[in-house]
Amino acid sequence: MKTRTLLYSTGLIAMFVFGHLSARIGVPVAHAQGGEKAAYLIASPSSAPNAPERAAAYSKAAGPLAKAAGMQMLGSGEGSTIHVLEGTFPYKGRLVVEKYRSMKSLLDFWKSPAYQEAKKNRNEANFIIAVEAVE
Repeated sequence: MKTRTLLYSTGLIAMFVFGHLSARIGVPVAHAQGGEKAAYLIASPSSAPNAPERAAAYSKAAGPLAKAAGMQMLGSGEGSTIHVLEGTFPYKGRLVVEKYRSMKSLLDFWKSPAYQEAKKNRNEANFIIAVEAVE
């Protein structure tokens, strides 16, 4: 249990550390078309099993909506693919990092009536956060 928790925390912290370091050393940040900054959704979905028919309904409805908002899956891991480098990460399950064209695109997708309906078919997440790219 401690090893898994340590792995999850490491992954989350590593993502933030790499972002911070890239900003410090001047690595260019990806921008959306039209000069908007990209946005990232970081989530820890629940480890509770979801009924296969609900999971399929969610994927079928939410997938196209997210893609239309410019979603690109940057990373997804579970177990040994997540490394907690410092601190603790108390969640079981996966960790997901998605990139969107902009914060506006991400929030428009997230708040849309179609996505609100689709998300009724998924389990409650441990957490879901959105963060804008740095310049």
